Formats: sequence, structure tokens, C-alpha cells
Amino acid sequence: MFKRVGLIVGAVLLSTLLLGYVFRLPLLQWAIAPELKKAGVTLNCLDFSITSELNIHADKVCVNYQNQQLQLTDITANTKRVDIKNAVLMVNPLPKSDNANQLAKNLDLALPLNRPLISIKQLVVKSDELNKPLKISILEPELNKFSVTGDINASATLAANKISGQFMINDTFLKQLLNTENTSIADVNFNTQQAFSFDGIDLELNGDISSQFAHTSEQCQFNVLTTGKLVTHFNLNSQVLMLNTDLLNNNITLTSSCTELIPPSEYAGFVSNQVPLDWQLKLPQSIRLEGSDLNVPAINLVSEGDKQFNILITDTALNIKSPLENLQTNLSARISTPDINNFSVNAQLVGTAIKGDYAVALESLPEFVPATANGLSLSGYFDLSEFIDSKPVGLINAKLTLNSVDAFDISAVQYQGDLTAKMDKQLNAEVTLTQQLKSAENKEFKATDISNTLTANANLGVGELFAELTAKTSIKAANSPDIKLNNIKVESTGLQSRALKATHHVFVNDVELVVNHHVSSQAHPFEVIIPEQSVLPLNTFINQFEPLAQLTKGEFNGYISGDVNLQNASFNMDVSHASALYNNYLANDLNSAFSGEYNSGKLNVKPTTFSLNEFRAGAIVKAIEGQWQVNNNTALINDVKGSVFGGEFSLDTYTVGKPNQVANVKFENIDASKLVTLDDKSGIVLTGRLAGSLPVHFDSGKIEIIDGSLFSQGTGNLKITNNAAFDSVMQQQQELQPVLGLLTNLDIQKLNSSVALKNDGWLKLEVNLQGYNKAEQQQVNFNYNHEENVFTLLRALRLSDEITQKVEQQYSQKGN
Repeated sequence: MFKRVGLIVGAVLLSTLLLGYVFRLPLLQWAIAPELKKAGVTLNCLDFSITSELNIHADKVCVNYQNQQLQLTDITANTKRVDIKNAVLMVNPLPKSDNANQLAKNLDLALPLNRPLISIKQLVVKSDELNKPLKISILEPELNKFSVTGDINASATLAANKISGQFMINDTFLKQLLNTENTSIADVNFNTQQAFSFDGIDLELNGDISSQFAHTSEQCQFNVLTTGKLVTHFNLNSQVLMLNTDLLNNNITLTSSCTELIPPSEYAGFVSNQVPLDWQLKLPQSIRLEGSDLNVPAINLVSEGDKQFNILITDTALNIKSPLENLQTNLSARISTPDINNFSVNAQLVGTAIKGDYAVALESLPEFVPATANGLSLSGYFDLSEFIDSKPVGLINAKLTLNSVDAFDISAVQYQGDLTAKMDKQLNAEVTLTQQLKSAENKEFKATDISNTLTANANLGVGELFAELTAKTSIKAANSPDIKLNNIKVESTGLQSRALKATHHVFVNDVELVVNHHVSSQAHPFEVIIPEQSVLPLNTFINQFEPLAQLTKGEFNGYISGDVNLQNASFNMDVSHASALYNNYLANDLNSAFSGEYNSGKLNVKPTTFSLNEFRAGAIVKAIEGQWQVNNNTALINDVKGSVFGGEFSLDTYTVGKPNQVANVKFENIDASKLVTLDDKSGIVLTGRLAGSLPVHFDSGKIEIIDGSLFSQGTGNLKITNNAAFDSVMQQQQELQPVLGLLTNLDIQKLNSSVALKNDGWLKLEVNLQGYNKAEQQQVNFNYNHEENVFTLLRALRLSDEITQKVEQQYSQKGN
């Protein structure tokens, strides 16, 4: 009975095992699939058998996890080993998950103390991101310790709370593996050995790296060599990537041919001489990337050699997806070369706003600058926003100082300039330039103590550009061999569009002018308005040419208009009630209104009348009238008439500046008593009227009267009393007393005399006197030669002129 029961039970068990083996695959999937599914794993295929050695052999296992496909083939497993001959992993994009924001947790691996060791003879990793499949072999020589060989050489150790190990990789593998269109990766050569650890939240890499980037663009070769230790830390929860880079040595080298990439220009040679070829890049202790936010504490780029460049970038923060929108950084640059004493710039950049300061110092200007200078210093500051892809808002300031500068045949000393440019959000711009200069000179002039302030205002919006200009200029002195100007002050306003319209209010030696002009590409018309003002400020100009000449009173005004480009102008001038003093000569109340034009270097003034109330030169000349004109730069005076010695005189014509000429002066109805009694102590009294003609010869600066004549008009009388010279002759020549006595009281019937005047002032008269002495009732015919220096006589008369003396004293008391 027991035997029968045993057979039945054995048959049932055997049948059960047989059915289980036959239906092993459906039963296994029915039992395992639900559990795998709970972990997100899908078992797509499974085929295994039990070998004669009681090993489990699977021909194929197909597993899918989060769109990643793993296929294992030819698997042999027993209690000690699981050997996989081939494995293929297809890496696809991860699917979107509702648990994307779920935080990672620390590893808590349920590692059995005893399990079969695993080996994969060949694992092939495929992905669209890879240029070719990745092939590796995995061997577990000890429990939880793995060795990876093939395209990647690595080792890893599993612990319950951490995975650690190390790997080696080089550029050859990455170039073959990565699928990228970036051709510059071909210029990279590197290898690295990194130790890694991962605890489920934090991934850390730590190891040595050696890389070289050699790139050639046109003829320039750019080489970067990096060696040292790199530490990397990444947190899955915070998505923070930390790079410790301070132990890296980064050397940058440029070939000398790189300077040939500088565009050809007059300054290309100077710039190429300043560029260092060897550099060092110093990276910070930590670089932080959190999501797309990058933070770099400091980057320092330093040159090697005598061309010292030090560029420091600190506190950099940006979003790598939109770097320019949220960029924050501080920049500091220092440059010192044999040609540049010092260049420094400090800048703080926040988004599209930047502010900072800068300074430049040079002993002399570069050769490409068409000037020479020493002691150049340029400094300033700036504060701008929206300067990227827009018109900047804010201000820029620049201060320039020069000890001396020579440019365009002008030498200047102690120059200081201050420029400030501003613009607001409405695109209203303002530029202010203030300049000061100790002196500036060339071969023809020298100006001292120059100051200028120029302000320009404009709106840079849509439409035609209009700029409003204002300026103030002052010059203490401007001297040339021909003229000296002092106290020059100019206040200017203008409007700049397609052309410049400007007005200048000018004071030169207290002479006031208003200048208007319109500058365009076709023409440059101008006008000068001279408001009515005193003539006294003109003395500073006149004294430079005639130190003995002084204006004492009067007014003048005028108007000038023309075109600078055409070199022509027309003018109207008016001089009224002007008086002048020249040595001891006094001219009172000059009036003249005249007009003319300047064209092609020729000055012309229309024939113009003038009047002079009085001219005192010892002899007093009154009521002078005449005409003057300028014809092609030659001034002429003609038809001059006036009153002198109780009679009239006239001058036909005189050309100013002509070296050789004759001017004919005629006298009529001259009161003989006033002419002879110029020397009131002579004792000679002559009455009657005289007339004459005096041809005045001008010969290269000499003035002479040749063949002049003087004659009586009607009758007259001669009386001689108490004349020392006459009385002496009477005493010395007794025999002449009867004849000479007839002259003491003589009625003149006729008087004729020739007149000759030498350049030295000696006057010679050859007089023929015919008359009748009533007392002696005798007719007289007397010839007399007389010589006298009239310059000495007139000078004595001028010195005794009380009116002239008073004018001289009054004018000297004014300090002029």
C-alpha cells in the first residue's frame, strides 16, 4: 500500500515538474513580471533552460526601463557566476515623468553577502548622440568590485551607500565616439584619469588632466595647454555643479603671425607691438553651475614678458541660456608695455548696464599719430545702460592732460581737456567739452591762457539730426609779428543739422563784434555786426603800429557780409566825432561814413567824403573836407579843402603809401598877419592877403617842396619894430640905413616869392617886395632871401599850444 502511495505521489511530483519545465516561460513571466513592473521594468522576452551541469542557460533576456532597452544573450548562471556573452543597451531620451521633481535619495543598496559574480564579455551601448557604438567588457573578480575594459578603462566598487571607482579617457576615444558638428574638437588633445564616487545624491570626480588645444585660423596658431588636478562635484537634488579649478595650470601661446590678423591701418604696427604672445590663465578654486546659472568667482589672464597685461574678471554670474540678459561681472585690466606707461580699466557689468573708470598714461604719442607729445594722461569714468543692441543711456567722461604737444605746425603747452557725454532714455544727448591751454604757437602767432567750453545738445531719435551748440572761449593774449590781441572773449551759439548756423559775440581788446555765419558743403556766408561803440579800445591796435598815435574820443559802427569760401565781402562803416592825438598833433571831430568790398584779395572803398573840424599842428587848420577812396588796395585822398591862417587851402590828390608822387597844395586869401606873426616875438607885422601854390614831392619817404610860389592878393603893409636881427644890420651897415629904413613902414603894392622846402625842414624863400613908403615918399623894390627850419618853428608852436597840451594831459590821466 505504501509502495502504491509512494508511486502515486512520485508520479504526481514528476508530472508537476514536467509541466512546470514545459510551461517554465509563461509561469516565470506570470510570477516575475508583476514584481518587475512595480520597479518600472518591463520584461519583454525570456528564454532559459537547465543544462546537464544544473546551470541555468538563457538564450535571450529583453528588458525595458524608462525607454532604455537592454538585451542580453547567451547567459549562463549558477550559484557562483553569471556569465553574459553579449549585451546591447539602446540609450534613448528619457520620457517625461510626473516624478521629475522628486528628490533623489541616498543609496541604500540591498547587497547580498553571497551571490554569483557577474561578467559581461561585450556590452554594446548605442545612442543617436554617439558617432559609433560604445563597446566595453565588464568583469567582477571579487564581490561588488568591477573592472571595465574596452573603449573605456575603469574600475568600480559597490557599497550599500556608495559607488566608487576610477576611469581613464582620452581625446581619441571622444573624437570617435561623440556625434558633433563642432570641427574645433578635432584640435583638442587630452587624457585624464579620474576617481569617482556616487552616493545617490552627490557625484564627485577627482583626478589629473592634461589637455592641449591647438587651433589655426588663417595664419594665426593659437595653443592652450592645461595640466593639473580637476575636482568636480554634482548634486542631483540641487542640480549644482561645482568645479575646483585652482590646481590647473593653463598656458596660452600665440604665434607672431597672429598680429598679421590686425586689419591694415596706420595704427596696426603699434597695436601688434603691444600684443603679448605668451599668457597664463588662472582659474578660481570653485566654479558653480546651478541649473542654468553659472557663477565664477575669478578668472585671471596674465601675460608673460615685458608686455605686462593683467586682466581680472571677478564675481561673474550669468544664465547660460541667455548670457547677455542677466550677466553680472567685474572687470579689471592693467597694461604696461615699453610704449604704454600704464593703462587701467575697472568696470562693473550688470545685464546691459556697465559702469567703471579708466586711465591711460604715455610718455609720448605712438608713431602713427600725426603729432608729438609728452606727458599724456587720459582718465575718466562711464555709467551706461542698454548699451548692447541699443543706443546707450548714461554718461561717459574723459579727462586728457598733455605737458606739451606739437601738431599741424602748432606747439601747445599744458593742455587740459574734460569731455562728458550724456544720453537719456528719450535719446536726448548732451556733450560738454571743457579745454584749457597755457599757450599755443606757430611761426606766425602765439596765444596764451586759452580756455574753452563747448556744449552740444541733440535728440538722436528718428528724423533729421539737429544739434544745438553753445560755447564760451577766452584768450588772454594772441600775438603775431603784425599785431597783438588781448582779452579775447567769445560767446557762441549755433544749430548743426545738414549745415551749421552759428552766432559769435566777440570782444577783442574791449572792441565788440557780432559774427553770424552759415557753414555748408556749398558755401560759407557770414556777416559781422559792429555795434556803435567808443573808438578808445582801438588804441590797443593803433599803438602797435604807431606808438605815438592815440584816439581820444569818438564812436564807430559797421556791418560786413560775405562768403569765406569765395573770399569776398562787402562792408559799411561809420566813424563819427573822432579825435586823435599824434605826438603833438591834434585832430578833432573826424566824420566819415564809407562802404566798399573785398574780392579776390583786392580791397575797394567807394569815393567817400570826410570832414575834420580842426587840425592843430602849431598852425591851426579848420573845417577840413575832402574825399577818400581805396582802389585795388591803394588808398587815395583828393579834393581836400580847409581853412588856415584866415584863408583857404586845397589839395588835389595824394595816394597813401605811393613812394614817388606829387601833391599840389594851393592857398588863397591867406591873412599875411597870421602867417608872419607865427613867431609873435619877431617884431615884424605884415598885413594883406597872400596866395600860392606848393608842389609837395614825396620820394621814398622824403618830403620836399620844389618850385613853390607865394604872391600877394591886393595891397598890404609891412612894419618892423624891435627886431633884433634887423636892428643889428642897421647898426653894422650904416650905408644901408637909408634903404632899410624904408622897410620899417612900407605899403606893399606887390609881393612875390619862390618857395623851396628840404626834407630836413629847411625852408628857403626868395622874396621880391615892391611898395611905397609914405613918410619918405619913395618907391621901394626890395629882394630878400630867407632861410628857416619850419619843423623847429612848428614844433615850438605845437609845444606852446595850450589846447593840445590839455588834451595830452587829460588822455594821459586816463592811463592810456
